[in-house]
Amino acid sequence: MALHGSLQQVPLRELIDLAVYSALSGSLDIDGERSGRIYFSNGQIYHVECDGQIGIEALGMLLNVQQGMFNVTSGAYSEQQSVWGDAETLLRNAEHTALRWRRLWHQVPSLELVPVLTVPREVALQKTNVALHLLLEVIDGRKRLSDIACELRWAAIDVVEGIAQLVAQQVVRLESVATERGEHKPALQPKQQSAVVPSLDRLLSILRS
Repeated sequence: MALHGSLQQVPLRELIDLAVYSALSGSLDIDGERSGRIYFSNGQIYHVECDGQIGIEALGMLLNVQQGMFNVTSGAYSEQQSVWGDAETLLRNAEHTALRWRRLWHQVPSLELVPVLTVPREVALQKTNVALHLLLEVIDGRKRLSDIACELRWAAIDVVEGIAQLVAQQVVRLESVATERGEHKPALQPKQQSAVVPSLDRLLSILRS
Protein backbone atom coordinates (compact mmCIF):
# COMPACT_ATOMS: atom_id res chain seq x y z
CA MET A 1 0.00 0.00 0.00
CA ALA A 2 1.29 3.52 -0.82
CA LEU A 3 0.76 6.86 0.86
CA HIS A 4 1.64 10.29 -0.50
CA GLY A 5 1.39 13.90 0.59
CA SER A 6 3.17 17.23 0.97
CA LEU A 7 6.32 17.81 3.01
CA GLN A 8 4.91 21.20 3.98
CA GLN A 9 2.12 19.39 5.78
CA VAL A 10 4.12 16.45 7.13
CA PRO A 11 7.85 17.32 7.47
CA LEU A 12 10.43 14.72 6.50
CA ARG A 13 11.86 14.44 10.01
CA GLU A 14 8.41 13.59 11.33
CA LEU A 15 7.88 11.03 8.57
CA ILE A 16 11.18 9.33 9.43
CA ASP A 17 10.23 9.19 13.10
CA LEU A 18 6.87 7.64 12.16
CA ALA A 19 8.54 5.09 9.90
CA VAL A 20 10.93 4.09 12.68
CA TYR A 21 8.19 3.98 15.32
CA SER A 22 5.86 1.94 13.14
CA ALA A 23 8.61 -0.52 12.08
CA LEU A 24 8.15 0.24 8.39
CA SER A 25 9.61 -2.17 5.85
CA GLY A 26 9.55 -0.18 2.64
CA SER A 27 10.67 3.13 1.20
CA LEU A 28 10.08 6.82 1.78
CA ASP A 29 10.48 8.69 -1.52
CA ILE A 30 11.07 12.44 -1.66
CA ASP A 31 10.43 14.57 -4.75
CA GLY A 32 11.33 18.22 -4.26
CA GLU A 33 14.29 20.56 -4.77
CA ARG A 34 16.31 17.44 -3.96
CA SER A 35 14.96 14.01 -4.81
CA GLY A 36 15.81 10.76 -3.10
CA ARG A 37 14.70 7.64 -1.32
CA ILE A 38 15.10 6.25 2.20
CA TYR A 39 14.78 2.49 2.70
CA PHE A 40 13.64 0.91 5.96
CA SER A 41 13.61 -2.65 7.25
CA ASN A 42 11.46 -3.11 10.37
CA GLY A 43 11.90 0.59 11.09
CA GLN A 44 15.68 0.53 10.62
CA ILE A 45 17.18 2.80 7.95
CA TYR A 46 19.60 0.78 5.84
CA HIS A 47 20.00 2.65 2.56
CA VAL A 48 19.57 6.26 1.40
CA GLU A 49 19.89 7.78 -2.08
CA CYS A 50 19.78 11.44 -3.11
CA ASP A 51 20.96 13.11 -6.32
CA GLY A 52 23.60 10.48 -6.98
CA GLN A 53 24.83 10.34 -3.39
CA ILE A 54 24.20 7.55 -0.90
CA GLY A 55 24.39 6.99 2.85
CA ILE A 56 24.68 9.66 5.54
CA GLU A 57 25.56 12.31 2.98
CA ALA A 58 22.38 11.61 1.03
CA LEU A 59 20.29 11.63 4.21
CA GLY A 60 21.80 14.98 5.17
CA MET A 61 20.82 16.40 1.78
CA LEU A 62 17.26 15.13 2.11
CA LEU A 63 16.83 16.58 5.59
CA ASN A 64 17.17 20.04 4.03
CA VAL A 65 14.22 19.45 1.68
CA GLN A 66 11.25 21.40 3.02
CA GLN A 67 9.05 21.72 -0.06
CA GLY A 68 7.94 18.84 -2.25
CA MET A 69 6.03 15.60 -2.14
CA PHE A 70 6.60 12.37 -0.27
CA ASN A 71 5.50 8.85 -1.06
CA VAL A 72 5.62 5.91 1.35
CA THR A 73 5.56 2.44 -0.20
CA SER A 74 5.33 -0.61 2.04
CA GLY A 75 7.36 -3.58 0.85
CA ALA A 76 9.83 -1.63 -1.33
CA TYR A 77 13.31 -3.13 -1.03
CA SER A 78 16.90 -2.36 -2.02
CA GLU A 79 19.73 -4.87 -2.22
CA GLN A 80 22.19 -2.10 -1.38
CA GLN A 81 23.07 -1.02 2.16
CA SER A 82 24.79 2.31 2.75
CA VAL A 83 24.15 3.08 6.44
CA TRP A 84 24.44 1.08 9.62
CA GLY A 85 23.52 1.66 13.25
CA ASP A 86 20.53 2.86 15.22
CA ALA A 87 18.24 5.54 13.83
CA GLU A 88 19.04 8.09 16.54
CA THR A 89 22.77 8.01 15.79
CA LEU A 90 22.20 8.05 12.03
CA LEU A 91 19.90 11.05 12.24
CA ARG A 92 22.25 12.93 14.55
CA ASN A 93 25.12 12.48 12.09
CA ALA A 94 22.87 13.29 9.13
CA GLU A 95 21.66 16.50 10.78
CA HIS A 96 25.29 17.60 11.19
CA THR A 97 25.84 16.90 7.48
CA ALA A 98 22.59 18.72 6.65
CA LEU A 99 23.90 21.83 8.40
CA ARG A 100 27.08 21.74 6.31
CA TRP A 101 25.02 21.45 3.11
CA ARG A 102 22.65 24.22 4.21
CA ARG A 103 25.55 26.66 4.59
CA LEU A 104 26.71 26.05 1.02
CA TRP A 105 23.70 25.44 -1.23
CA HIS A 106 23.30 29.14 -2.02
CA GLN A 107 26.87 29.15 -3.37
CA VAL A 108 26.91 25.67 -4.93
CA PRO A 109 23.28 24.70 -5.60
CA SER A 110 23.91 21.50 -7.57
CA LEU A 111 26.45 18.68 -7.92
CA GLU A 112 25.77 18.78 -11.67
CA LEU A 113 27.64 22.09 -12.02
CA VAL A 114 31.01 22.14 -13.78
CA PRO A 115 33.89 24.10 -12.17
CA VAL A 116 36.01 26.06 -14.67
CA LEU A 117 39.31 27.78 -13.91
CA THR A 118 39.20 31.55 -14.41
CA VAL A 119 43.00 31.95 -14.24
CA PRO A 120 45.89 29.73 -15.40
CA ARG A 121 46.32 26.68 -13.19
CA GLU A 122 49.77 27.84 -12.05
CA VAL A 123 48.30 31.14 -10.86
CA ALA A 124 45.45 29.35 -9.09
CA LEU A 125 47.93 27.10 -7.27
CA GLN A 126 49.88 30.14 -6.11
CA LYS A 127 46.78 31.95 -4.86
CA THR A 128 45.32 29.05 -2.87
CA ASN A 129 46.40 26.97 0.10
CA VAL A 130 47.92 23.53 -0.30
CA ALA A 131 44.76 21.80 0.96
CA LEU A 132 42.96 22.87 -2.25
CA HIS A 133 45.70 21.93 -4.70
CA LEU A 134 44.47 18.37 -5.25
CA LEU A 135 41.05 19.74 -6.09
CA LEU A 136 42.53 22.26 -8.53
CA GLU A 137 44.50 19.54 -10.29
CA VAL A 138 41.37 17.63 -11.36
CA ILE A 139 39.37 20.65 -12.58
CA ASP A 140 39.37 20.47 -16.37
CA GLY A 141 36.25 22.42 -17.35
CA ARG A 142 34.35 19.22 -18.20
CA LYS A 143 33.95 17.22 -14.99
CA ARG A 144 30.89 17.87 -12.87
CA LEU A 145 31.24 18.20 -9.11
CA SER A 146 29.79 14.71 -8.68
CA ASP A 147 32.44 13.37 -11.11
CA ILE A 148 35.21 15.07 -9.16
CA ALA A 149 33.96 13.59 -5.88
CA CYS A 150 34.05 10.10 -7.43
CA GLU A 151 37.51 10.61 -8.94
CA LEU A 152 39.04 11.89 -5.70
CA ARG A 153 36.96 9.51 -3.56
CA TRP A 154 35.95 12.46 -1.42
CA ALA A 155 32.59 13.04 0.19
CA ALA A 156 30.58 15.36 -2.04
CA ILE A 157 30.22 17.87 0.80
CA ASP A 158 34.02 18.11 1.07
CA VAL A 159 34.26 18.85 -2.67
CA VAL A 160 31.52 21.47 -2.38
CA GLU A 161 33.25 23.16 0.57
CA GLY A 162 36.52 23.29 -1.38
CA ILE A 163 34.87 24.60 -4.53
CA ALA A 164 33.06 27.30 -2.53
CA GLN A 165 36.45 28.51 -1.29
CA LEU A 166 37.87 28.54 -4.82
CA VAL A 167 34.85 30.48 -6.10
CA ALA A 168 35.25 33.00 -3.25
CA GLN A 169 38.91 33.41 -4.23
CA GLN A 170 37.79 34.03 -7.83
CA VAL A 171 39.98 31.32 -9.33
CA VAL A 172 37.01 29.13 -10.30
CA ARG A 173 33.53 29.78 -11.66
CA LEU A 174 30.66 27.32 -11.92
CA GLU A 175 28.83 26.54 -15.15
CA SER A 176 25.89 24.31 -15.87
CA VAL A 177 26.30 21.37 -18.25
CA ALA A 178 23.64 22.93 -20.47
CA THR A 179 25.56 26.22 -20.70
CA GLU A 180 28.78 24.39 -21.48
CA ARG A 181 27.15 22.56 -24.39
CA GLY A 182 25.23 25.55 -25.65
CA GLU A 183 21.93 23.93 -24.76
CA HIS A 184 18.97 25.20 -22.83
CA LYS A 185 17.15 23.02 -20.37
CA PRO A 186 13.37 23.51 -20.41
CA ALA A 187 11.91 24.92 -17.24
CA LEU A 188 10.38 22.27 -15.05
CA GLN A 189 6.63 22.41 -14.96
CA PRO A 190 5.01 22.00 -11.57
CA LYS A 191 3.52 18.57 -11.08
CA GLN A 192 -0.22 18.42 -10.80
CA GLN A 193 -0.66 16.27 -7.76
CA SER A 194 -3.35 16.39 -5.17
CA ALA A 195 -1.77 16.58 -1.76
CA VAL A 196 -3.09 14.06 0.69
CA VAL A 197 -3.03 15.17 4.29
CA PRO A 198 -3.07 11.94 6.29
CA SER A 199 -3.92 11.88 9.93
CA LEU A 200 -1.35 10.53 12.40
CA ASP A 201 -3.47 7.41 12.96
CA ARG A 202 -3.78 6.80 9.23
CA LEU A 203 -0.05 7.28 8.73
CA LEU A 204 0.70 4.76 11.44
CA SER A 205 -1.82 2.22 10.15
CA ILE A 206 -0.47 2.43 6.59
CA LEU A 207 3.18 2.33 7.63
CA ARG A 208 2.49 -0.75 9.72
CA SER A 209 0.67 -2.56 6.91
